[in-house]
This record gives sequence, structure tokens and C-alpha cells, in this order.
Amino acid sequence: MRLDPHPIKTMAGLGYTASMNHPLAAMIPTQNQETKLLELNLTGRDLDSIPPRVLQFTELEVLKLSFNNLKTLPPDIVKLSKLKYLWLDFNKFEEFPEVVCELISLEHVYLSQNKLTQVSPRIGQLCNLKVLFLHKNELTELPNQIFHILSLVDLHISENKLTELSKDVGCLENLTMLRCYNNKIMYLPDSICRLKKLTYFDIAMNQLQELPGGFGTALGGVDDLNLFGNPFVQPPFEVCSQGVRAIEDYQDQIGTAKESIDPCLKMVLVGETCAGKTSLKNALVLNKSQLVDVLCRTHGIDVTTWDTGQKIKINIYDFGGHEAYFLTHQLFLTISALHLLVVNLSTYSEDNFHRDVGRWLDMLTVRVPGAVVRVIGTHTDMMSTEEVEATCSLISSQIATYQDKRDASLQEIINKLEHHLTVMDPNNVGTCRNQELNARLEKAKKTAYQKLRIGHYVIPVSSATGLDGIHSLKEEIVSMAGNSQYFPELKRVLPRSWLILEKLLTAKSKEADCPLNITLKDCMQMGKCAGLLTQSSLVNCLNYLHRTGAVLYYEALPQIAFPNPPHLIDIFKALLKDHAEMKAEYFKMSWLTKVGRERIDKSFTHRAILPHNIVSALLKRHTGQGKEGLDVLLTLMLNFGICHLLPTPEQDSVAKAYGISDRMYHFPWYLRKSKPTDLQWQMSPQEVEEHIEIVCEMAMPSPWGLFERWCVLATRHLSYRQAWENGMYAFSRVDMSVAILMQHVEEDGASSLHVAGRGTRDRLTTVWTAVKSIVSELQSLLKEWPGLYTDSVILCAHCVKNGAENPGYFSGEPLHYPAPQGTTSLRCPRTGEMVDVRLVYPPASPTNQPISEDCVQHVSCYLSKTTWRPLARVLGVENAVIEEIEEGHHAGLREMKYRMLRHWQRKAGRLATLAALISGLRHFAIEENGLADDLEKMTIK
Repeated sequence: MRLDPHPIKTMAGLGYTASMNHPLAAMIPTQNQETKLLELNLTGRDLDSIPPRVLQFTELEVLKLSFNNLKTLPPDIVKLSKLKYLWLDFNKFEEFPEVVCELISLEHVYLSQNKLTQVSPRIGQLCNLKVLFLHKNELTELPNQIFHILSLVDLHISENKLTELSKDVGCLENLTMLRCYNNKIMYLPDSICRLKKLTYFDIAMNQLQELPGGFGTALGGVDDLNLFGNPFVQPPFEVCSQGVRAIEDYQDQIGTAKESIDPCLKMVLVGETCAGKTSLKNALVLNKSQLVDVLCRTHGIDVTTWDTGQKIKINIYDFGGHEAYFLTHQLFLTISALHLLVVNLSTYSEDNFHRDVGRWLDMLTVRVPGAVVRVIGTHTDMMSTEEVEATCSLISSQIATYQDKRDASLQEIINKLEHHLTVMDPNNVGTCRNQELNARLEKAKKTAYQKLRIGHYVIPVSSATGLDGIHSLKEEIVSMAGNSQYFPELKRVLPRSWLILEKLLTAKSKEADCPLNITLKDCMQMGKCAGLLTQSSLVNCLNYLHRTGAVLYYEALPQIAFPNPPHLIDIFKALLKDHAEMKAEYFKMSWLTKVGRERIDKSFTHRAILPHNIVSALLKRHTGQGKEGLDVLLTLMLNFGICHLLPTPEQDSVAKAYGISDRMYHFPWYLRKSKPTDLQWQMSPQEVEEHIEIVCEMAMPSPWGLFERWCVLATRHLSYRQAWENGMYAFSRVDMSVAILMQHVEEDGASSLHVAGRGTRDRLTTVWTAVKSIVSELQSLLKEWPGLYTDSVILCAHCVKNGAENPGYFSGEPLHYPAPQGTTSLRCPRTGEMVDVRLVYPPASPTNQPISEDCVQHVSCYLSKTTWRPLARVLGVENAVIEEIEEGHHAGLREMKYRMLRHWQRKAGRLATLAALISGLRHFAIEENGLADDLEKMTIK
């Protein structure tokens, strides 16, 4: 990302700025003009060389030559001895322009997006240089002299081919920003810890496995640290992703006492039902054939420990292949596992690729991008050798095509975004639009970088008598587990306190009366016994143990941990079945009357709704949990979006006459009915209505459960709803005159999620508020699928109102920014007709403004004592900071809440808006909807 240049001023009465918005000849003054030109903008003029006349203006301080065709600079450019800012990015330099090193007054040099392979050592002469941008070239090394330019405050060397950072990087004592992402850097020198003024450090997508000792302590001033995409061994990535304070805590722990771990690999078996996953697991673990009958298929997930006989233990997660279990599968996927995609070769055909292979790769791609995957072909005993070879070759070819198509699709997106940035008016560099495009470009590049590591060939095996190929598969699995290229974390050394806590939790899980969950407070007591003295160190450890599969600890439920993962799996089995199995469950309940059973059956079949007593009975039957355990389970399901609680009928409601339970749960996965024919939503809005519609587009099928979970989360903004398999119709919770329609559309291998709002013109602000709130829920939810690239568009309201079959659309960028000043209408990209700007840009809202002191005081007063810590985490406040606040203000809860909000405001800056606070209050881990409603109503008024 290019920084905004500092504002440039001309000499009063003498100097002026020449802009590229005029013809080239007219914009360069003639020699005899009595002017002192201070800034000259020749951006995007297709220049092959600098016009000689430019060199006559020796008072120039700023020269912009971006987006041209320059390959060299004239020697006479040294006449511009007062030049401070020089833009040479987006040109065609293959050799570093040495003459730049003579311009010793330079403070900013931009040479990004060229084809440089080296930088002249003479660059060290630029003793006044503050900003140096060299990203996106072809540099394999940098001259050491760069690291001795003591005036440097911002160095951008990303997207090159660098393999190391000089040990002299520590000499840059004034450096505040260092960007090195997407190189091939394998280690950081210890001297990096001398950069005491560093506040921004991005070294994502490199090859780092370790951080220098003392990194967390020395770089405590780094507010924005990006270590994504590195194969970390020390510290674990779970720690690195939490920021410098978590790293400091970990390094302190490991400095006290450390111990090598007993290697334990998590291996996940996925694939279509009856592919042979469980029979394969039996063959590997038992070393003999034990085939599984189709009627005994896996329900949900089974976990088995495999002692390989080597120095490694493997926990095998056998995932049931029925669609009823797809939602919960994703909750148990971790990037550090080995994933075996099992395919039945004997029944495979070319047309079945998506069902048997493609959709499973889709799930892994978006949920655990970068994971190691091997494709296993089973049932070879039912085929000839030639048939096995031909089928394996076919699948391998189709997988290669699948990967090439994905890569090409993402590269096309990257190319388009880079093109938009290239042709952008240079005056817009640094604007909201520029920032939005750069953010989308960064997301696309990250998504492209995180490829599944799929084996080049299908491994054929038979689990029948003879176990053909099983021995070779065992050897390959054990070999991969010992290869640090695939699983470097299996060779890591951990703080002894972490290993002690793991042993304590394992022992707890084996107790006969082990509870379903352990509170964070109880975990803290166990942690102190292990030597973990702070909550932040405990959370770091639990995050790591979650990734290894030893425990389950979810960010959505930060106050509880699940010490026995198989136990939780059994619980999910109770409620996530196919339709027939679920019906059989409640038909077994002898205490139900015939009328009651019929009423429940009708409600479940047509509306996917079950009353509280039925849900509790199902859970109790399968888990034996008491009331407290059942409440935790229900909270868990609500937080994961497995179901949601319908509004409770009032005491005098007519619903009581129909036997409606006080607590009813809706399970959107079970919806099968089509869109109602009597829906009060016409194809085109009425004449007095305005229509706002946002579409989230994906170039692949939507992840399993995404739409259903989105609908669950959206219900906290909505009232009175009708739902069907791929849609939901409701009204705004704030204003029942505003209607909302949500839909999921699949077409030609791509998918899109729609949310539309309608209301009269005087309700337009409320329509936008409702739609944006629901879109915000989706954006938060999408974080759970880090490998999914999405793009948002705003449908043309004019086209929709006219009933156009293919309406035009605007970019989704206006969702985040105010309308340009003075603009009243925009031209529809498809029809060319003018559209009211208020139907494309949300109206200016107080919720987009910084939070006032009165607001902070109000929330500090009314925020519950049990939700202020979860709210802090949702807002991005680190655990270490929460602990500091608690230690410093023991006596006053209100003061702690106030300090937390103030810290968030300082760290988040302009992003700390009322809208962000309202969204946090509505988060499913907080549910302070009453307080959020108050703030929202105040805003609308």
C-alpha cells in the first residue's frame, strides 16, 4: 500500500503546483516564466523519457512520474538538487537509476512496481531519506548500505525474492514501519529487536519458523504485527497471531522451563458416505481387515488413537459423510492436521468429481487453507489393475484442473484489482477508494497464497483381506509426520507449563464424572498449578491445545473449555441427523400424547422448529447431562449458529391458545420447503418503496452452513420471520414497516448471498441501517472461512424497480464510505440511467462518528459485569491489557469498563465508531441487545 504524501505547499506568491489534468505542453511552464515551480505531476503521461524542460526547474521539491514507461533517468536530473519527493513507481526500470543517489536532498523515494533486480550500494548517500518503497520488484538481496540510512522511518520491500534481512537492520533506530511480506525470508536476525520505535511490522507469507529470543519484550511498541502465512515452530502460530504481548508472555514461559513434546499428529478422514473411511481407519489401526457394513456407517465424527509403533502417535478423526454432519465437521478442522480425502474408486465416474472430490476440497480450501491433503482411492480389490490406474489418473487430472481453475480465477481478480489501481487518477491515491482496493487486493493475494498442499497422485488401497497398499500408506503417513516441511510443529519445544496443563486436562477428561465443560476460572486454577500465572498465558495455551485436538476452546465461548472432544462430538450427533432419524427420535418419546406428537411433527417438518422440552430430552438422552450441562449445550448451539431461539410469546398472546412453548428453537438445516407462494414480497418494489440490495459473490459454492448461520445471526436485527430452504423474509426489529429478504443463490458452480431491504423514502435511513447490520454479521462470520474470497456489490435500485432481469450493479465500496460531496446521482453501469446517490451510498450516520464521552460513560454504567471482558475481546482488546486493567482498578467495575473502552478507542483510532460498538454489543458472545437497541434508536432519532 502506498502512503499518502505529506501535504506540499508552494512559496507564497511565487511557487505553484502543475497538475497532470492539463495537456503536457501546457502544464510545463516556459523557461522565461517568472515562477518557481515546487511540484510537478507527470503521472500517467506515457512518457518514455523526462522532457528536458522539466530539468530547468531547479526549485522543484516534488516530482511525480508514476505510471509511465521510463527505463532510465537523464544524468542532468541532478540539477534538481532540492528534490525531496520522487515518484518512479509503476514504470519499466530493470536497472536501478544510479543518478537518484546524487539527489541527496531526497526524503521520499517510490520505486515500487518495476522490474529491479538490484539496488545500488550508493543509495547509502541519501542521508536525508525517510521513506523508501521498493516493493513488487525482483530483488533477491539488498545492499547493506540501506540499513545504515539512519533517517529511514518507513521501509517497504514486500513482494520480492529476498531470502534474508541483513543483521544491520537493527541500525535503523528511527524506523517505525517495516513491510517485508511475500518474500522467502527464512529467519529474522536478533538485531531486529533493536528497532525500539517500530509500530508496524508486516512479514507475512515468508518462511519463518522461529522468532528471535526477546522479540515480544523488545518490540512492545508494535501495535500492528502481521506474521500470517509463516510455518512457525517457535512460538506456535496461535501465539504469534495474538500480537507482541502474547509472544512476550510465551517467550517468558519457555525461558523459565521448556520441554520437547511427544509428537502427536491429528489426521482427519473426509469423503462421501460409504467411501470406505472407517474400514481404512480399521486397517491402519488394527493392521487387519475389518470392513464396515453400510448400515454401520459413521454418525458424526469418531476419534481413534493409532499407535504407529514409531515415535509418533496419531489421533484419527473419522468424519461421517452424510450431509447432516457437514456443519459440525468444520468445527473440528485444524490447519495443522493431515487430511485424507477418501474416494471409492470402484464407483467413481468423471461426472461424480464434484460430489466425491471437489466439494470436499472446497471445504478444506476455505476452512483450513494451506493444509496438507492426500487423496486415497479405496476398493481396489473390486477392480482390475488397469481400471485402478485409469481411475487414479483421471482423478489426479481433475484435481489438477480444479487447482488451475482456482488459481486462474484468483489471478484474474488480482490482475483486475492491480489494473484498477494502475489506471486510478493519481489524485485519488490515499483516498477511501484507494484504501478499499488495496485491502481487497491484499485479501486476494493472501487467498491465492494459501493453496492446499495436495499430493500429486492418488494413493490406491484396499481395506479388504490382503490390505493391498495399506503398508505403503502407513509408511508414507509416518514419513510425512516426521518431515518438518509438512508438520514442523511436531518437533517443537514448548513451555513445560503448557505440557503440564495438557496432562492435567487429559487426566480430567478420563475421570468418570468429567463434566462436559470446564470454566475458564477452573482452568485458571489448573493453570496456576502448571505454572501459568496469567489469563493471557492460559488462553495462549488453550488455543494451542485446541489446534492439536487435545481440547476444544472456541473464541466464541471464551469462558469455557471442553476437555473431552469426543464427548462434545456425541452431543452434536444427538441433534444433527437426517430428517428421518430426527423424526424417529421424538416419536420414541412415550410421554408425548398423540396430538402433541403430531403438532411437533408438523412444526418440525414444515418449519424446522422444535420446542425446548424436546431439545432438552434429546440432549439428555444422548449425554446424560443435568440442567446446568444442558444450558451450556444450548448456549453452545446458539453461539455456533446451529439453531436460534425464537421470540417468547407474551403472557396474553394468542399463541398460548395454540400450545406454543415458551422456548422454541429453529434449526435452519432441516428446512426443505420452497419459497412460499404467498410471500408479501413482489418482484419489483411498489412505487412508494425504495429498494436497497447488497450481494456477496463467491466464485465457488458457498461453504456448508454459511447461509443458515448467517440467517441465525441476522435474527437479532429482525422480527416476524418466514424461512425456507434458501431464503428468509422478515421485518426490521427497529421499524416493522421495513421489510427484509435474504436469499442464497447457486448457479454454474458459483454462489451469492443476497440481503435486500424495502421501505418508503422517509424510512431510507432505517432500511440502510438494517441492511448494513445484516451485512456486518456476514462479514464477521466470513472470518471463520479464511480461504474464501468474496466480493460485494450493490444492485442498481433503478433497475430493480423497473423489473430488469439482469440489473446493473455498483461496487460494494460505498458501503464503507460517505458519498462524494456535491454528488446527487450516479450513472447505472448497465443502462446508463441516472440513479439517486442515496440508493448507492448509505446516508451519513452518527454511528460512523467517533464515540462521544457521554456514550462511553453510558455503556460503562449499563454494560453487564459478566459481558465487559467478552466485549473487550470482540473489540480486539488483548487479554494482557484486560488483565492490566483489572489489576489497576480492583475496586471499581465501572472504572474498568471505562478504561477498557478508552483503550479500544486509542488503539482502533477512526475505526472505533458507534457502529462498531453496537455490532460488538450484538455479538453472539455478548448479547447486550437491549443496550445496542438503545444506542441504535438514539441514532435513528
